[in-house]
Amino acid sequence: MLNFLVDILFPENVCCVCRTPGRFSSRRPWCLECAQEMQASQTCLPICDVCGKYLETEQKLCQDCRTNPPDFHIARAVGPYDKDGYRIAIKVLKFLGRKYVAGHMGRWMAEVVKNEPRFWPIDLIIPVPASLGSLTQRGFNQTELLARHIARHLKLPMNGNLLVRVKETPAQRELTREEREKNLLCAFKVSDPQRIKGKKILLVDDVYTTGSTARECTRSLLRAGAERVCVITWATGKGF
Repeated sequence: MLNFLVDILFPENVCCVCRTPGRFSSRRPWCLECAQEMQASQTCLPICDVCGKYLETEQKLCQDCRTNPPDFHIARAVGPYDKDGYRIAIKVLKFLGRKYVAGHMGRWMAEVVKNEPRFWPIDLIIPVPASLGSLTQRGFNQTELLARHIARHLKLPMNGNLLVRVKETPAQRELTREEREKNLLCAFKVSDPQRIKGKKILLVDDVYTTGSTARECTRSLLRAGAERVCVITWATGKGF
């Protein structure tokens, strides 16, 4: 209902990706041409069977998953981060604060989960917690916003308070893989382990790059008693 009222009162007049003029909203934040390009790029390359990264060659696993298998059961993304549509959409949400795009993004993420049997069953949806700096700068956690929309589409419970960040870390974007892993070590904990004990968790993040965040969050959830963790993101990078 809230999105419906916002769409009526504050319609967008350009595509959030390519800026083509038109009438756009939470139900259609980008134009038909951008939607078609984004959907076509979802299957542009083979993906790693575990983490879902896009691969340049036909192989079952990326190098990361071969040499250092993650603790999560499976990770998948809607599309590749190196394609304009996916990269611009998440930047519009995170850095421009255009929350209306999260509804459509969440619906596409929910469809990926629906269509992958290895995600199921799911007991609870949990977003990756934002850093204090990000919350202060943006005023919201984009990952929690996406998780709320996914939960609505999948008709599953979501809790944004169970996984908490206990160590403030600098921005991950400019760090190497090793720096990211060290940066995130023991950065998360579960506030109430009894509420996730034995549960199958769907962890939500915006982008999967090195996988350091998803791996560390998964370790925290499993240590607290979760039975299994699967990961869904809006976009993912390339593996080797």
